[in-house]
Amino acid sequence: MTTTDTFSLLHDQTEMTIAKLSSPVTLPSKARHLYSLSVSHDELSIVAPTQWLKDKPVIEAQHHWQAIKIDETLDFSMVGVLANMAQQLAQANISIFVVSTFNTDYLLVQNKHIGKTLMTLRQQGHNIRSVNSFD
Repeated sequence: MTTTDTFSLLHDQTEMTIAKLSSPVTLPSKARHLYSLSVSHDELSIVAPTQWLKDKPVIEAQHHWQAIKIDETLDFSMVGVLANMAQQLAQANISIFVVSTFNTDYLLVQNKHIGKTLMTLRQQGHNIRSVNSFD
């Protein structure tokens, strides 16, 4: 596949938060939404539904994001998929936060830019379906 390919995308309308935590949390073993925990020597970060984070040890947060999932398994040999989408959105002056998993990528976009984001991606030929969860 090349960077000119189009993809099926799922837009989860659930409000998401990107946050720094003061201590580890236990993630759900099966989830209807995106949960992503990153650990490094100097930071513990999480992406999760805002409601789920209400009673968690959050020390800093960016609220009001929504997730768009590339609803296909992306082979590790594929080049430029995420770069192409990021470039399209950058040209539309839309900032993104990206989470990658073993199978695919997720683009998080601020709520205030979601309409413009969906329009931009559709104009590039991507098929987008809005949902209330990823299950």
